[in-house]
Amino acid sequence: MFYVGGGNGDWVINPNESYNTWAARNRFQVNDTLYFKYAKGSDSVQLVTKADFEGCNIKNPLEKFDNGEAEVTLNRSGAFYFVSGDRDHCTKGQKLIVSVLDMRNHPNAPSTSQPPQSSVSPAPEMIPPSPPAPSESTPTIKAPASSPKNAASGVAVTSVMTTVFNVALAVLMFA
Repeated sequence: MFYVGGGNGDWVINPNESYNTWAARNRFQVNDTLYFKYAKGSDSVQLVTKADFEGCNIKNPLEKFDNGEAEVTLNRSGAFYFVSGDRDHCTKGQKLIVSVLDMRNHPNAPSTSQPPQSSVSPAPEMIPPSPPAPSESTPTIKAPASSPKNAASGVAVTSVMTTVFNVALAVLMFA
């Protein structure tokens, strides 16, 4: 379980560390749980679309949590957008984006034939396209093998660039 923002999971206007900075330091996977703690009756947590997140629109939440604490299971890969249920709090930065890793892109992830069940429903506009698997049309780029000719070419290019830089620097100094 991840306590939102670290510490006790306090969902407040001015946290010690921004919620998105905290989220960027963590790796979230499918079925991880976020824990939010907030003042019942004066705040809430809403799961919203990206557009509603960006505009702090609290009128059409996908999910609303308002009992003073919330445990939200991240039931799919992709982005989850959370805002305070108080629009003023949201505009002051009380909002969070969580990016959940795609299980298909991790060799150690267990394979499942059924999608995980959870209380949070995915919204089609919130699911980013998955990158192609390495076996699918991903180009392979190979560096040329090292040889004396390649090494000499590299030295020549470096020498020419150094000369150009020195000339430009001299022109700028005396201009």
